Amino acid sequence: MPDSNTDKLLLELVACSRCKNPFMMQKGEKLRKQENNEEIVCENCIKLEERKKQLTSSVIESQNIIKTSIKEYEDKLETAETQDTKKIFYEKIKRQSEILSRSVELLKKIEETNDEKYIEEYKQLFEKLKSDTS
Repeated sequence: MPDSNTDKLLLELVACSRCKNPFMMQKGEKLRKQENNEEIVCENCIKLEERKKQLTSSVIESQNIIKTSIKEYEDKLETAETQDTKKIFYEKIKRQSEILSRSVELLKKIEETNDEKYIEEYKQLFEKLKSDTS
């Protein structure tokens, strides 16, 4: 049986359009993508994009929870009778507002940099939020 190049899987080293890291791609695939104006993206960037989409859906839910809890604390603050009680609710509002601000800040960093460390920071913040509201 003759050994021909058409039976072999030929690969070439290409750079990812997003992270610029090199990865292996089938020979000719790069040209096809360039002709179709498609991005040449590595598997890590694809997975990162999927994680960002999952995170975004949980973010909307968590931010709504935070906003609702802030409104509840504001209502309780208005009906509170003693200064100590008002101070407690004020501190809770302040803490929830800081979490919400940090949440928005981390989301912006995730979108701008594609850095996984911000995704992990957001997950930790989300876990903190869940434990605070429980």
